[in-house]
Amino acid sequence: MTASYLFRMDDIAPEMDWDRFLALMSLFKRHDIKPLLGVVPDNRDPHLARCRARPDFWDFMRNLQQTNTVDIAQHGYQHILVHRPGAALIGPTYGINKEVSEFAGDPYTDQFFRIKEGLKILNRNGLTTTTWMAPNHSYDRHTLRALIENGFTSLSDGIALFPYRSDGLLFIPQTSWRPRWMPLGVHTICLHTNSITPAEVKRLRIFLRRPLNFTRFSDVVTTYQQSICESSLSPLTVAHTLANQGYRITYKFSWSLRRQFRRWRRADLGNSGKIQRPWQAQPQPWHRDNLPPQKQASQPSVYQATSP
Repeated sequence: MTASYLFRMDDIAPEMDWDRFLALMSLFKRHDIKPLLGVVPDNRDPHLARCRARPDFWDFMRNLQQTNTVDIAQHGYQHILVHRPGAALIGPTYGINKEVSEFAGDPYTDQFFRIKEGLKILNRNGLTTTTWMAPNHSYDRHTLRALIENGFTSLSDGIALFPYRSDGLLFIPQTSWRPRWMPLGVHTICLHTNSITPAEVKRLRIFLRRPLNFTRFSDVVTTYQQSICESSLSPLTVAHTLANQGYRITYKFSWSLRRQFRRWRRADLGNSGKIQRPWQAQPQPWHRDNLPPQKQASQPSVYQATSP
């Protein structure tokens, strides 16, 4: 049994960093990789606005889906994150500090309305999906219930080695933010279009050259929807369940060590070591699109597609 790898790209919006996005798509195309794109239906998050909005955004996304180049997931509604410590299911369960969320902690009716409105926007623009991708990996029981009521069947989230079913939904685990070899399991590698660096692109290019089992989200959903439903008590399913439980224990323990290390580091640094949260950061003034017009022409993108 070998590991399977699939890729997802978060924060897909008209104002995203198109240079980086197109470079990643070109790289995936050369290796016949079909990523999962998390599309924000009505982006209102200023931190995702890295370029001028592309007017043909929806036509571009619709063409990618119609040509079977990508899978599409709904990535929240407006991507507005508010301070809700401890509200997300994935936080206290696995010892992860999820301080902000777009949905967790809100009433069911409110979450149902926003999920439904986001899905309407996608459908109105020709995109279809039954897959959910939670902003900041944060959701609660009301979110899962609202997803089922709106026709969603799968999530790109969860801490596990293998896909599993919970609360009436199929969870395809997502635990990696960089390409790395694993001995077994199904691993979703999450890439953020707006923040990926040239060094990370190089690491990804090297990883894709390796003779590994690369797959796509929709194929994993099809395989595990059938296997979990048809043989919920089979030896393989039981083995996957035990492997998932062991992985979660290890994952929670590793996060507790990270948190303790950060406490020690802050204590050593004192007040000067205050760490700024990502959602508190200001838009980068050095970004290429924020430069004066006369300087933009002399600032070539470092994310232009290169040969593998």
